[in-house]
Amino acid sequence: MSLDLNELLNLFLYYLRVVFFLLLVPIFGKEFMPNTFKVFLATAIAFSLFLYVQPPPQSFPTTVHYLLAMLKEALFGFTAGLMLRLLFDALQMAGELISLNMGLGLATVFLPQQPQTTVMAVFYYLLATLLFISVGGPEIVLLSMANSFKRYPPGTFNLYEINPDVFLTFFYESFLLAFKIALPLIVVMIVFNLVLALINRFIPQVNVFIVGLPIQLFIGFIVVMLSLSISLGLFTSHAREYIIKFVSLFGG
Repeated sequence: MSLDLNELLNLFLYYLRVVFFLLLVPIFGKEFMPNTFKVFLATAIAFSLFLYVQPPPQSFPTTVHYLLAMLKEALFGFTAGLMLRLLFDALQMAGELISLNMGLGLATVFLPQQPQTTVMAVFYYLLATLLFISVGGPEIVLLSMANSFKRYPPGTFNLYEINPDVFLTFFYESFLLAFKIALPLIVVMIVFNLVLALINRFIPQVNVFIVGLPIQLFIGFIVVMLSLSISLGLFTSHAREYIIKFVSLFGG
């Protein structure tokens, strides 16, 4: 197929929307993939969406209009990616809360050269990615991105048209999910710390820090394993509802 200059300009707008969207998506935006692969993948997705949507040709009178359209496409991709990222950040936040209460947060102190992310946060982050793939999230999101070009043609997106309450709702629901997942361990650790405080009060000869930290880790891992099935169910149901709201907001 042959592309004229106007189609190439529209294709580049597609590319900007896809790139800024993928930059905030898990795995793609991380260091797990080489930058060269990211560029080729974003190009392939943008070109596929361009052929799938088959948009009507749009002309831009001046260079300023085209630069403004580029800015709007980057803003749309960034906004959509940020909204989708909140879904995964919920489990990462839950992992941070769990690590903080288990004592695993000390690992970042002993290994300062490592990224400032706890082990449980990385575990739950990867778990969220696997669950998102299992419910068919990537296919639905890509189809939503394709429909977004029909709802918001290149250069027509206006951020002020979106209700700000939607952003707050996404954030509140993600934070609430993180708290629900970490709540069982938080309650157990509060009770455990109260027991250690009583032991330290009545038996001061016992070094509760040396004795309590290994027990705290052991109990924490047991609670995490016992509550993992509940956490998976909570995230799966939340992900389905979240995807429906995401599609209706950007690609409905």
